[in-house]
This record gives sequence, structure tokens and C-alpha cells, in this order.
Amino acid sequence: PVCAVINSVTENGKRPRGQDAKWPVHAIENPTDLAVEAFRGLRTSLHFGMLEKDSKVLAITSASPNAGKSFCSMNLATVSAQADQKVCLVDADMRRGQLRKFFGLKKNQPGLAELLAGDHTLDEVMKATEVENLSLIPTGKYPPNPADLLMLPSFKAMLDELSKTFDLIIVDCPPVLAVTD
Repeated sequence: PVCAVINSVTENGKRPRGQDAKWPVHAIENPTDLAVEAFRGLRTSLHFGMLEKDSKVLAITSASPNAGKSFCSMNLATVSAQADQKVCLVDADMRRGQLRKFFGLKKNQPGLAELLAGDHTLDEVMKATEVENLSLIPTGKYPPNPADLLMLPSFKAMLDELSKTFDLIIVDCPPVLAVTD
């Protein structure tokens, strides 16, 4: 079934450059845009579609890189949080994750990689954001073995723990045809 169709979005300006530059969130910068309204429609479809499901976890991926996975993850998370859902956004693309840039976070701060490796706790890697009800788990330092880390029992344990606190967990995944993660 098709839950929503998101219109193509052309950015009016270029994203700021620089390692720690903060990227704009489309749902905040252009709340009346048709694409943002489509994300609201997707949010509603998912809400009712997931009511009777055991899982609160949604994975967003694509066949190839640069298809807009992070854009979709970020904007869906934002409109869901704006609707009073408690949302955790997890950047699971531990090769090229970019979600930290929407919040101006530094590149190598602890994140999912360190959590799964057992070097940090969930509380240490989860970041509050300026969007009320939205938390982020960034990738952390890009590890040499992301597929191995994602297969560890600690990944499922993390999702189970997040499910106790959050209404929706959105996992921004790597592209399925490009890597094994």
C-alpha cells in the first residue's frame, strides 16, 4: 500500500558548508510547503497503520545513496514531534550518516557506533534537539565494521529500550543495494 507521495523539493539555497554547519529542516523552514503537508499525511497514515502493531520502529531506506533518506527521516520525525508524539531519530548509516548536520552537532561525538560497541550508554549518546519531543542518536565515529555492529544483540536491546519511552523510533538506514548494513 502507498501511505503517501512526497513531492520533490528543490532547496532555495545551498546547504551551509563546513564540518559543523547546521542544515535547515524543511518542515520548520517551509511549514506550508506541499511536501511538508505530504509528510503530515504520511505521519497520520503511519499512526493509524501502526496502532495495533507491536513495534514502534520505522526503518527508512532506499536502493541507492542520495535518494533523500535523511531528508525524509528528518522531516517525518519533525512533523511527528510537532504533533505531540515523542520521537527518537536514529542515524544508522554509520558510513555516511548526515543527520547530525541538521542540529549542528560535531562529527565525531559519541553516537550509535559507540553505544553498540558498549563504550557509551544510551543516555550518553542521545541528544535532545531544539524540536520539542524530538531526540537524536547520531552515528558517532564511523566504525570500520558497521554491519557487524548492527548485528549485535545491543542493537535490538537499544530499540526495545527506546520503545519503552518513545511513541515512534525512526531509523535512518544506509542504502540497501550499496552496502550490507
